[in-house]
Amino acid sequence: MSDPSLFASPLARQAARNLHRLEVLTANLIWTDMFYRANFWRSWRVMALTPDEAAAWLPALAFAVSRERNASFLSEFARWTLPEPLPPEALPWRDILIRNWEQRPVPTEEEKFIRLSALVRLDRRAERLSEWLREARRALDLGWYDRHLRLAALAVWRPRPGDDPPHGDKAEAAQAWVRFWEERYRTPGSELDGLIAAAALLHLAEAGWLPSGPSLERLRDEFRQPVQQWPVSYRERSVLRMLLASVPADASSPEQQDIMAWLELTHRNVQWEKRELVWEMLAAWQRESIMEHSGRGRLPEPPLLLHLARTLEWERNDDVLLAMMRYVPEAAEVSAHPEAARAVVARWEALSRNGNGLIRHEAWVARWNLRRAGVLTAEEQSRFDADDVEAIGAENDRDILLALAQITPPGTFPLATWAGRLSDQNDRCRLAAHLAIHGWLVDMAGGGQRIASSEQRVVNFHSPLAIRHSPSPAGRCGSPCAGPGRKVRTLGQSPRL
Repeated sequence: MSDPSLFASPLARQAARNLHRLEVLTANLIWTDMFYRANFWRSWRVMALTPDEAAAWLPALAFAVSRERNASFLSEFARWTLPEPLPPEALPWRDILIRNWEQRPVPTEEEKFIRLSALVRLDRRAERLSEWLREARRALDLGWYDRHLRLAALAVWRPRPGDDPPHGDKAEAAQAWVRFWEERYRTPGSELDGLIAAAALLHLAEAGWLPSGPSLERLRDEFRQPVQQWPVSYRERSVLRMLLASVPADASSPEQQDIMAWLELTHRNVQWEKRELVWEMLAAWQRESIMEHSGRGRLPEPPLLLHLARTLEWERNDDVLLAMMRYVPEAAEVSAHPEAARAVVARWEALSRNGNGLIRHEAWVARWNLRRAGVLTAEEQSRFDADDVEAIGAENDRDILLALAQITPPGTFPLATWAGRLSDQNDRCRLAAHLAIHGWLVDMAGGGQRIASSEQRVVNFHSPLAIRHSPSPAGRCGSPCAGPGRKVRTLGQSPRL
């Protein structure tokens, strides 16, 4: 009898491989380490993926949502971005993910907020507006922090592309939804309440669901000006992150002066929390292809690629760099500003040798994103491949080694180098090596063409990589916090959405 898998589509086979990879990890005791799980999922969330590659993670994500018990970590899943439109084959997977979120028990306000945030992002059907309206009204009875989080999660709702305002029996809930946010906009309980309402109306106006009321230009100004003027506290940062990163793909194109006003908030003398939030927003615009449509077909002015290159010369805050690395320039930008593109590549290359482990991790993912997007020249690709193999042999930070295991550049697979890491004394580094080799074997079994190299790469211990990250006497990877300047990015203090 023929193997049924031979008739599966490429998307289904990739989804099965991802799910199998996750099953292998969950069977390992190390997977109980919350921070290790977080770094695995965060790396995938910020890596450049094609729409099909992103859709192929839906079954694994649904499985993870059903199994995860740590509330703080669930916020990583709630931020997962889905391609639009989804391939038809992936629609049932999204429905399973929605069902798994709906079935999660939510004993605390934090967990209720995280589940609501995920569902509002995943299920944009107008049929759920009556449910979202009930949640919005309940939020008004909560304390100020929980109220703002809940309302911000609801304010990012926007209609699906092509959905017109409902008519007939379905129109009542949609009209009540608009009225709720108009009332909050006219009589806000606080400045932050007014900002959240302006964001909600902005989404509705951009979709053509706001027949009257403030103009798009006024809403944009009232959305941006408070961010420019206020200092951002730790708690407000969670609210603003949701609002700024929610720009829809089908939005009206941002005006040139609007982009320039936002760029002013990325300068060196601006609070780092604002720099982070604005870069996250710019990266979201780029992923949604809004930038290429701004200015009626012209590239935005000033060129964002030039601004990115200049900012990378001085920016060293790892949270800001995490946001910046998600900005992957379009081919038109690279063609128009080749020198800036080369400068961006060079800066990320240099940062991948930085003494701070978090910065090094973000630089590696940024380099991989640029490679996937076709930004690298042939010479830069060769340097990437050589540095990748050298880092596999020399890196002693467990989180970076895990990210390197998730990076799969084309060409020869460095089997001998990865096999050498299986003898590490640190079990998390051994698991990263196991993950890389297992992924290669599964790909080969599925018809992959990436042959293995039997050559053991000799690490040059006078190289920058080896000097900074050479194996410690206690074992290759050393302690979980190995490496100078290492800072642990925590999860449990507040939902980071």
